[in-house]
Amino acid sequence: MCRKGGISEFCDLKGDIRIDPNPPIVYYVVPTEAADNNVTSSLTIKPYARNDNAGAMESVREWTVKVVPKNHQDLPHCSRVHDSPGVIFSLAGFCGNVFHSFSDVLIPLFATARPFNRQVKLLITDYRKWFIYKFIPILQALSRYEMVDIDDVQEDGKNIHCFSRLTLGLKGRQSNELSINTSESEFTIIDFKKFLRSAYSLRKTTAIKLQDGGKKKLAPVLLIVTRRRTRALSNVEEVERMAVQLGFKVTIAEIDANVSKSAEVINSCDVVLGVHGAALTNMVFLPENAVQIQVVPFDTDWIAKNAYGDPTKDMGVRYLEYKIGIEESSLSKKYPPDHAVLTNPKLFVMKDHTTEFAEC
Repeated sequence: MCRKGGISEFCDLKGDIRIDPNPPIVYYVVPTEAADNNVTSSLTIKPYARNDNAGAMESVREWTVKVVPKNHQDLPHCSRVHDSPGVIFSLAGFCGNVFHSFSDVLIPLFATARPFNRQVKLLITDYRKWFIYKFIPILQALSRYEMVDIDDVQEDGKNIHCFSRLTLGLKGRQSNELSINTSESEFTIIDFKKFLRSAYSLRKTTAIKLQDGGKKKLAPVLLIVTRRRTRALSNVEEVERMAVQLGFKVTIAEIDANVSKSAEVINSCDVVLGVHGAALTNMVFLPENAVQIQVVPFDTDWIAKNAYGDPTKDMGVRYLEYKIGIEESSLSKKYPPDHAVLTNPKLFVMKDHTTEFAEC
């Protein structure tokens, strides 16, 4: 019924379920004869899929699940009865970052809600209107109903939502980023990519083959993802010239907050090259057999591999990386060779000099 521990905690409930937003309690009602002398039991869950990070979980609203007998004196009466199942999840945590929006929310939400074939109500705690607007094609493709701010307390007092099926928290999350735990879900990350192509009406399903047995071929499209501030490539023009010489049609663009536009741009490409950063999350829109090339700033090997290297293995995306050496970094021109930012960058980050270190 409930899984505690791990990176994502959840309860999957069936039966008489009543939700009270104030305070946030899910009542799971059991027959009186099955209860133990009218005694309740309870547990708490924060419905955000990064339970291993205290900083992320700090802002997430905590919900209590109470198992109560039907004759319990404090059991609230239903104000609104819902025919469809519901899923409660949070938009707090690190949702302001597109990487976390996908890894912590959208991918596990897909794994949790997709089995209901849009016949499910998305009940949002820690409601963020901007998130709804930003990802509305995905949310509407998962549910045919209007999103519900489950924290909202109505003036008429009709606040008790009743369901016969409810999932509190998100399933399918595992320690690997941008992936689906197939032991908890019937879907894979490939299914999620197909779902995205449908939600955003993306045309390209397969990348151009770079080798086609000598036949005349179309020029593969290479997107160079640029950044204006930190971790910016200083030789974009040189990279572009070399790519053109190798037979690529080159596009240079900075990925912005418009997800629909970014999805279309990324999906049109065969190869994407960019410096480590949240913009590379958009590889979820790449066609099958495309290539992602990550430029890895020095001493960021683990996080780069964990965030954008390893996930490609199950996505049908090929992965290459180029590691920046100290002598190639702009930091080597700012600091002497024995400076901590070059000899021990982890210590430098711990001292909160993150703006400088964010360069390549």
